[in-house]
Amino acid sequence: MSVPHPSAALKGGAPVPLILKCTAGSTGSAVFFCFGCVVLFAHAIDPPPWRLHNALMNDASSPLVSVSQAQRIVLDHVAPLPIVSVGLDSALGLTLASDIACDIDMPPFDRAMMDGFAVRSADTGESGATLTVIDHIAAGGSAQKELSTGEAARINTGAPMPSGADAVIKIEDTKWTADGGAVELQTAIAAGKNVCERAEYLKSGTVVLETGTRLGPSQIAIAAASGAARIDVYRRPVFAVLATGNELIEAGVAPQGAQIRNSNSPMLSAFLSDDGVDVVSLGIAADDRASLTESIKYGLQCDGLCITGGVSMGAYDFVPEVLDACGVQVRFHKMSCKPGKPSLFGTGPEGACVFGLPGNPVSAMLGYWLLVRPAFAAMQGRGGELPKSLVAKLDGKQAAVGDRDSYWPAKVESDEGGLLVASALSWKGSGDPFGMGRANGWIIRHSGSPAVGSGDSVEVILLSRL
Repeated sequence: MSVPHPSAALKGGAPVPLILKCTAGSTGSAVFFCFGCVVLFAHAIDPPPWRLHNALMNDASSPLVSVSQAQRIVLDHVAPLPIVSVGLDSALGLTLASDIACDIDMPPFDRAMMDGFAVRSADTGESGATLTVIDHIAAGGSAQKELSTGEAARINTGAPMPSGADAVIKIEDTKWTADGGAVELQTAIAAGKNVCERAEYLKSGTVVLETGTRLGPSQIAIAAASGAARIDVYRRPVFAVLATGNELIEAGVAPQGAQIRNSNSPMLSAFLSDDGVDVVSLGIAADDRASLTESIKYGLQCDGLCITGGVSMGAYDFVPEVLDACGVQVRFHKMSCKPGKPSLFGTGPEGACVFGLPGNPVSAMLGYWLLVRPAFAAMQGRGGELPKSLVAKLDGKQAAVGDRDSYWPAKVESDEGGLLVASALSWKGSGDPFGMGRANGWIIRHSGSPAVGSGDSVEVILLSRL
């Protein structure tokens, strides 16, 4: 199977045929392709004794950085991606690289805001006035006649106002005469009522979307209404997801013995897709240095490389060694938080961002939220976009915190008074993804914090809208 080389997508070059094979366990192979940042999940085989010693020594010598320091280091090594021009149908989730100004007055003409009758307000001074209907103006049409004293025009919402009219009386406040040629008004109406004047929203040339705006459905609607069929944006980041480990199997396979299902790849792919990142799945690779080296080399040609697993102090954690052999400069390796302490960040020889996230699924999820998400926001020109914390009342109890910041899965809701309430969810540790199923946030407790109970204030990060 022939697929484009990663550099073709990133640099705009001609596609280069590529076949990347990676052994999964003891048998079988898979063909992969990569356009973006690779996410690796590393699990290992039995190493020689000297590797255990080196792994322990390397971890022990790595300085511990705070979460805020880690985020600052990441952002200091991420640059915005190249600017490209795209159509609106390809712009969702991207970030504007130049302002968008509306090319016309909005609305471009005086228009009706209601279905009803366009009238001269002076003719409606008394309830019960009867006006002759001389025209019917539909949306997209135009008036055929000018209104004179005692006349009205049937009009639909969005249609242009006829000359001579200065108000619209809604259909509910009228009654046709028996012969159908006139309309009886059941109320008086003031000039300008139910009419949107030309340029009432904005004048031609007004900037409606500024550089740095992330494009959601509403922003795309504004761009379209402003005449911007193609827009300048930062190129969409592309991330690939690779799981490694002889024990890993795909979700549809029944585990045998010590096998476990690969949940990290689907989780991270879903996170990335939801955030507007193109995702390429690289499947599951075996636990050997050759497989890791081949995969990492391809990942380093992408926008970034995320690795989950194989970065802790176990004897089977090969990833730091392979990264070093591939020319990656590690910027930090250990973060002062629980879960997620073994988190790693580095930069490749050509500038790729390399993330090493722990293999336990909740740790990987937290690392994605704290480190990876801000990085691709910076790739999109939004360099200061870090997770925002809020204050909530705690429902339940939380023990005193040790020497690392604590992040606990939580359900965050509004109470009857509109205040946020955070309930700590049942959770058995970083290897247990099931407690996250109901979570829409994290309770953050900083190192050294005392025990807290119901009603106490706690800091939370929201993972979704309330």
